[in-house]
Amino acid sequence: MPLLKLLHFAALLCWSGALLYLPALIAGGAKRSGDIFERNHAQLTRMVFTLIATPAALLAIGSGTALFLRDGIIEGWLVMKLTAVAGMALCHAFCGALLVRMESQPERGVTLPCILVGALIPLLISATLWLVLAKPF
Repeated sequence: MPLLKLLHFAALLCWSGALLYLPALIAGGAKRSGDIFERNHAQLTRMVFTLIATPAALLAIGSGTALFLRDGIIEGWLVMKLTAVAGMALCHAFCGALLVRMESQPERGVTLPCILVGALIPLLISATLWLVLAKPF
């Protein structure tokens, strides 16, 4: 089923790109002045999260699960990769929490958490890619 693998790669690419972009969008939207640009920025951030990142995450995880079940392999690298993907899912959920906090309490600072999650996401994506390509265990 090469189409299933293609779906998995495409969804993972979209999810990773959105995850890399979300912390910067959320941190940028925390500085509100009330003008139309700031309202549009909040709508754009919510749209990236709900219409791009979340469906891509669900597709990537669902198609990856289907590939895992189809191949039936259980090796050390796969367990580590699934751990890295679980970390990406936690970062995704944390970005959602930061987005809600930015929208409800714009005066509270979200810049530091955005920097931290923004530094963690590339590490998790790189670890996932390395584990899949190198299969070290």
